[in-house]
Amino acid sequence: KPGAYQAATTAIRRLKKAGFHVTTNTTVFQGSSAEGYRRFFDDCMALGVDGMTIAPGYAYEKAGQQGLFLKPEQTKAWFREAFRGRHEKGWVFNHSPFYLDFLEGKRDYDCTPWGTPLRNLFGWQRPCYLMAEGEYAKSYRELQEATDWNRFGPRSGHPNCANCMMHSGFEPSAVIEAFSSAAKFLELARDYVAPASR
Repeated sequence: KPGAYQAATTAIRRLKKAGFHVTTNTTVFQGSSAEGYRRFFDDCMALGVDGMTIAPGYAYEKAGQQGLFLKPEQTKAWFREAFRGRHEKGWVFNHSPFYLDFLEGKRDYDCTPWGTPLRNLFGWQRPCYLMAEGEYAKSYRELQEATDWNRFGPRSGHPNCANCMMHSGFEPSAVIEAFSSAAKFLELARDYVAPASR
């Protein structure tokens, strides 16, 4: 929509001036310019944005324009280009470095559907919220014990999971790897402490 970017940046400036913590949430679709997003990341940092969340769009089954969504290999190529030199740029993302590596195809994960449980007025939502299957558990115990967790993720064979690389399921997988050993944790810590040295 014309003027939307201007309105958003104006709002960010006002919010930062008022002392608010500001983050962005960005979804990438087919045809998005990696170079344009690199400028966007620079703009966000210049505006004082405290962190950025980013992920490829999920191909909702009912979405009318399926051609808008990236396939996994397209996603990896796009993020490799968009994240080129990200350590030196000083961009602040609200993701673990391992998840960002995953988006670039440097790490291989399956979904961890139980890693980000969602509760709302209807109860505990069963995975996956992206599929909007509409099932809710009355308690956390019911969610854990009565959900077939093996039905979800690209390796499950579920057709709706085949192209998904969303942070809701894969960020927990990245965190699990990061805490799987002292060596992995040190690798993660190095990325936070001295990212420019990578």
